Amino acid sequence: MNAPPSPLSRAERQALSAPFLIEDEEVVRAIARLADERGTAMHEIVARAVEDYARRHSLATPAPDWLQRYWREHPLPLPTGLEADKRFYDSLNDEE
Repeated sequence: MNAPPSPLSRAERQALSAPFLIEDEEVVRAIARLADERGTAMHEIVARAVEDYARRHSLATPAPDWLQRYWREHPLPLPTGLEADKRFYDSLNDEE
């Protein structure tokens, strides 16, 4: 008997609601260069990078149970990527 699929996280729901778009030209160029050098599709380069990051991150010591429970109960809002957010935080540090 197959188990039901796990529910999607907030970030997964947001990501699946619109196409994934990398707006940073330098990042896109770096992915394209790697894809050309390796003879691999760009989406494969991104998938391998994500897998590598997840593997390296999973080696870290997990947070204590109480902290994981707190994070689940009080999730941070997803970043908006808006320019206004950066200007606000820069202003807190007297940066321009």
